[in-house]
Amino acid sequence: MKIEKILVSLVAVLALTVLLAGNVSAFATVTNVEISDVEGNLNSVWGASTKNHGAFAGETIPVKVTFVADEDAQDVIVKFELTGGNGYSVSTPRFDVVKGSVYTKRALIEIPSNIDVEERMHLEISVENQDAGRADVLHDFVLVAQRESYKVEILDVLMDSTVQAGESVPIDVVVKNRGSHFSEDTFLTVSVPELGLQQRVYYGDLSPEDQSDPDKEDTIDKRLFLNIPANAPSGVYAIEFKAFSDDSSQTVAKKFAIDGASRSSLVVSPMSSKTFGLNEVGEYKLTLVNSGNNIQVYNIVTDAPSELTVEAEETLVAIPAGTSRTVKVLVDSSEEGDYTFSVNVLSNGVIVEKANFKATVEGKGKAGNSTTDGTVVLTVILAIIFIVLLVVLIVLLTRKPQRTEEFGESYY
Repeated sequence: MKIEKILVSLVAVLALTVLLAGNVSAFATVTNVEISDVEGNLNSVWGASTKNHGAFAGETIPVKVTFVADEDAQDVIVKFELTGGNGYSVSTPRFDVVKGSVYTKRALIEIPSNIDVEERMHLEISVENQDAGRADVLHDFVLVAQRESYKVEILDVLMDSTVQAGESVPIDVVVKNRGSHFSEDTFLTVSVPELGLQQRVYYGDLSPEDQSDPDKEDTIDKRLFLNIPANAPSGVYAIEFKAFSDDSSQTVAKKFAIDGASRSSLVVSPMSSKTFGLNEVGEYKLTLVNSGNNIQVYNIVTDAPSELTVEAEETLVAIPAGTSRTVKVLVDSSEEGDYTFSVNVLSNGVIVEKANFKATVEGKGKAGNSTTDGTVVLTVILAIIFIVLLVVLIVLLTRKPQRTEEFGESYY
């Protein structure tokens, strides 16, 4: 009795399996599957048979599938799924098929960079009818994963996106050996072509994978410092990172912005126009502000017509970051008129700020009026003294002499 029940159960299960198989019957027949390498110079055409295919880490493999529709269907997709490693899946957009028609679909399969050479990956290709919920698994291809013999890669670059002119910029760069052999004498160069900057760092020997004896690593993170010139103009620049050995190299480019010296320097003048007399000294003031993060050294250079004598009390000024300083500019002239002159503020030979001024020189200076007034006063005082003396002299000359009385002796 028990045996009969078991046989009945088996028959039921078999019937259910046949029923389900009928529901998921294939609606398409694959006629060709083509896998080629990135360059397209190696083609493996497989039909119903399955073969192993070599796949290098990080490469992109083109895959082409050709099939014939055995019936009309809507919302059909071709799905390419890579199992093993981190996994990868890509599908075509949905499309309709007409019975008896031939269709070809293509996809690019990305092989992970960090594959395990001991692990086998599988590429499963299927044509699915999402509308009816049916799928036809066509092939399961075995991909034999392997790494390039020699390959260095820049994993990461960390730096500020905006830096100040004159700064020493810290940059962290991570370099990894993706190859299956040692990367010996690995270097990294950092360059900013527009500014003529280049720096080189030695990363040493990178092993294919971390090991303790001898102590070798496949990834090294180093910090370097790139000195930005103080006179670098403001703008956006390209910076290039190149990791290389004798057998492999990789270049990565990034963008960063420089706030130039002109952006971090400010010249303020409380009064740009003055009036003074001939031979009088006119005094102008300049306030230099350094809003940058580093000390700035400025040269003060004047530009004036020949009729003016213009001098800065200090021609070389050092201003710490975040501070300011006032510089006096002295002007005089021996010719009257209206004049303009300028004061240029330079950093490393490049003008970062320019201030324009106006001087009006009048015909009489304060110094000349003072001399004239003193002469007049002295002349008046001398004239008064002369008159007084003259009066005294006249009085003395016109005064009559007094008579002298004679006294005799009297006897009684």
